[in-house]
Amino acid sequence: MSDHEKEWVEYSYAHEKSDGTKRAWEELSAEGVKSYLERQRPTLCGDTASLMKSLKDAGYEAGEAQDYKEKAEDLLCSP
Repeated sequence: MSDHEKEWVEYSYAHEKSDGTKRAWEELSAEGVKSYLERQRPTLCGDTASLMKSLKDAGYEAGEAQDYKEKAEDLLCSP
């Protein structure tokens, strides 16, 4: 994984609202994390409506969701 991908994973984990999801992250191997990231990239980098809905459903406030989206754009979506 690139440094930007690693930074996003650390950011995402640190801001995760669900303890169950945090535990699932902790159980993933490095390859599992990379695979998860690749599956999520289309939503993180292209489907803003789905991303924002998912974040809202997970309990993120509007400002938190916006910060998360911007962080994903900066770290994962920019060339």
